[in-house]
Amino acid sequence: MLNFLDNSFTRSYLFRSTISLLLVFPLLLTDMSLQKTWAWGRGHKLIRSWAVARLPAWQLKLLRPEDWQRLQSDYTSLQDTHAGGKSPHLDKYCKPPARLSLHDVGSIEASLPDIQWYLQQTLDHLARNEPDEALKFLGVLCHWNEDPGCPCAHSSPINEATLRRLLPPTADLANKNYLFGYGGIADIGNYTIPEEQYRPQLLGTTVPEAAARIYQHQRLLRAHAAALIIPLVQAEIAGNTAQADMQRQTAALYNAKHVADILYTLFCLQEKRFATDEVAALKSQPLTAWEPDTKMQMISHPYYVTPFLKNQTLDAGRKLHPLAFASEQETAEAITHGFGMGTPYTLNYKVGPGIVYDRFTCRVGLHPTAGEAGKVAFAIIVNGVVTAKTKFLTTADKPELIEVALPKTDIVTLGLQTIPHPESNSLHNLAVWADPNLIRAEHVPFRLDQ
Repeated sequence: MLNFLDNSFTRSYLFRSTISLLLVFPLLLTDMSLQKTWAWGRGHKLIRSWAVARLPAWQLKLLRPEDWQRLQSDYTSLQDTHAGGKSPHLDKYCKPPARLSLHDVGSIEASLPDIQWYLQQTLDHLARNEPDEALKFLGVLCHWNEDPGCPCAHSSPINEATLRRLLPPTADLANKNYLFGYGGIADIGNYTIPEEQYRPQLLGTTVPEAAARIYQHQRLLRAHAAALIIPLVQAEIAGNTAQADMQRQTAALYNAKHVADILYTLFCLQEKRFATDEVAALKSQPLTAWEPDTKMQMISHPYYVTPFLKNQTLDAGRKLHPLAFASEQETAEAITHGFGMGTPYTLNYKVGPGIVYDRFTCRVGLHPTAGEAGKVAFAIIVNGVVTAKTKFLTTADKPELIEVALPKTDIVTLGLQTIPHPESNSLHNLAVWADPNLIRAEHVPFRLDQ
């Protein structure tokens, strides 16, 4: 056998190659680390640590410092380790009853049972004084609520190919993914999460209520992250690293607040301890704070492009106006929240579990900019059944109050429908849904802090 090391040229070549590999190796490690995740990489630990640091002192005392440390480091990416069946010992934590994916926002039908399952598993193990087991379940739940907050594949409303057509990459980005975490741009750079004050929010006083709010906040998280994708890509194309990091920071901060809310609510449930002002804030939920389940569709003018608007309305010339009623222009208080809507249209929501909210209320009528030919009826559809319907209202009519009971089904579908009169003019049918609220079912919370 030839001894290649005896050749001086070969020794010199190997020496140079070794130096080159040593120089390149950190880059390879970086690339490999990116391939391990589809969303946040180091962002998981940044988000988790920020969230834990915002918990009140009485909650931090519930666990040992080493327990909190494991939640912030060892248990940040258990489902990533489990992916592809590589770690069957994690099946216990990563195979909930209703779904397989623990990275994306799923359907309400699959997500709600699993969110409740993770909350209950955590609470049960804490009750048995098994904090390490409890924190593994909690770590998976947090990761599931961290991934959709990353401006990448988990939250993109469009695919990679379409985004690259809209924003063609520069030569140095041609071999990079915009959306996917591995080799992409979502979780690189030198961003941090600002050290700002934040009081975590109570999401519920029962497991079903907390699950309902967590799921809706997870959907809002995805929408928030999606809005940052194009600014992030534009900053990368322009070579503006500071601006790109600002987009990542914005996403991570919003995400960290959501995770802080989850942790805070979980330990409030564990101790059955709730602040009176926070419980009072749960009594009603503005429907405008929830993500609808309706796809946009073309309807008659002037709402033909956007069939509804949140907290504002259009006139016939497509100018924006605050929400108001035609018959209350001088006497009514400002409408705090609601929808401006064209006709015909149905704005749909899915809410669950049904035991959390038992009523829906709102006021309806025509906007001051609606014309004399405007004539609209308003209907509420619950689980496919019309449960309330007004007469055809004109600008001369006072707004009508609608209140409907919500059933205790696992999932409640709620539709807000506008129906134009056959002789009306769509440019005059400017409908208003004022202060639409989900009313919390009455139940006795465990213990209130005075």
